[in-house]
Amino acid sequence: MLLTKGAKPDGSTNYAQGGIAAVTSPEDTFESHIADTLEAGDGLCKKRQVEILTKNAPKAIEQLIKWGVNFTTAQDDANSFDLHLEGGHSFRRILHTADLTGKEIMRALLAKLKRSSQGIDFIERSTVLDLILQKQRCVGAVVAEQDAKKARAVYAKTVVLATGGAGRLWLHSTNPPDACGEGISIAYRAGAALQDLEFMQFHPTSLYAPQLKKTFLISEAVRGFGGILKNHKGEEFMNNVHPLRSLAPRDIVARAILREMQLTGKDYMYLDVTHRKSKDIKTHFPNIYAKCLECKIDIAKDWIPVVPAAHYMCGGVLVDSYSRTNIKGLYACGEISATGVHGANRLASNSLLESVVFALRACEDMKKNCLNPDFQLSPLSTLNSQLSTLRNVSKLKKKVQTVMWEHCGIVRSMEGLRSGFEKLMKLEKSSDFEFRNFLESAMLVMESALKRKESRGLQCLTDYPEKNPRYLKHFTIKKHPE
Repeated sequence: MLLTKGAKPDGSTNYAQGGIAAVTSPEDTFESHIADTLEAGDGLCKKRQVEILTKNAPKAIEQLIKWGVNFTTAQDDANSFDLHLEGGHSFRRILHTADLTGKEIMRALLAKLKRSSQGIDFIERSTVLDLILQKQRCVGAVVAEQDAKKARAVYAKTVVLATGGAGRLWLHSTNPPDACGEGISIAYRAGAALQDLEFMQFHPTSLYAPQLKKTFLISEAVRGFGGILKNHKGEEFMNNVHPLRSLAPRDIVARAILREMQLTGKDYMYLDVTHRKSKDIKTHFPNIYAKCLECKIDIAKDWIPVVPAAHYMCGGVLVDSYSRTNIKGLYACGEISATGVHGANRLASNSLLESVVFALRACEDMKKNCLNPDFQLSPLSTLNSQLSTLRNVSKLKKKVQTVMWEHCGIVRSMEGLRSGFEKLMKLEKSSDFEFRNFLESAMLVMESALKRKESRGLQCLTDYPEKNPRYLKHFTIKKHPE
């Protein structure tokens, strides 16, 4: 059974523009991909997990192609991939489908599911209220379908959380509406361990276009293509910030843009790609070109106005190398999981790769260990869902998002985090299950950020500006048994 919150299987994957990182070029090496990932992770990557990620990447790409994913090939050789370069990478190793890679992967996987859909139930517009545990094992979930007045219990041999990230907890985000950290809250209440929640990656370059209802991402690949960050005077401000200049890791670039905005009093900076040929720009980034043109920005002639936005959660539900949580029968895959491969800051285009590699490993483990479960199911009484009105929930969410943006944003302080946590504590407690998850997830992120009294990767504190060897560790949060 596949449960989706929206009207169809969606999620952040559908919006992933850049691509998927893998060593496929003879010039590239696993050692280089590992080193780049560790460098971006700022000392907190779990090296064994990184090795699994990188060394299984080519096999994962082969599997995606078998399932029907069409990656863009080189113009002069249809038998090789067109590889992009992105920030933090030493080689061109980003496979892509134009600038809609995630959408192509979703298309192929859904088509494959539909071709083999016998025995697969698709339940859309559904909300998971809580997981069902029996004798310390996850045996299903309590589910409320949108039009139903009551929730029902759904039992399963295994449960996989693939609920995506938490970017929508912040006021400005590149994420789709459903990426609001619900999996964090659901797993926490069940007793699953959480890790590295303080590390929210803010993408440096979302399109500054107030007229748009949804934030639009300007892919990392645009900088890899030669895009240069400039201020309103045309100064290349990244030159004095990092040796890789505009191609520096995302956390460094996001903070540099924010700092330049504060210094100049401007609401955005620019990304300039006008020195590249118009034909090449349109070929490599057709979707980005079209969206900017809608906003009266011709990126072949005009600089692109950009501003940072909450983008990717590096932490989540703690899992091992087979995506297993500390609760038997419960797995977590994709952005909701904390595999440890990203450390304190994700290397560009490792996210789609992580999703595929560790999901395949989860499937491998399920086949071995979960076909004949050793448990008996006990009936669960039907529960009232008690859903509030959408308008009321929207207002409450906006308050949480504002607190998170102001007190737990790109640059933080301990005083600000404590103040933000207190503000969240005082917010109205709604009976709406969705808002309960939203607020609880935000508070868990704040709690994690308060534990790390140093600046490392995506955690940047004004009162603790340096790294501290004492904090070269992962902080885990787990609910105490009641």
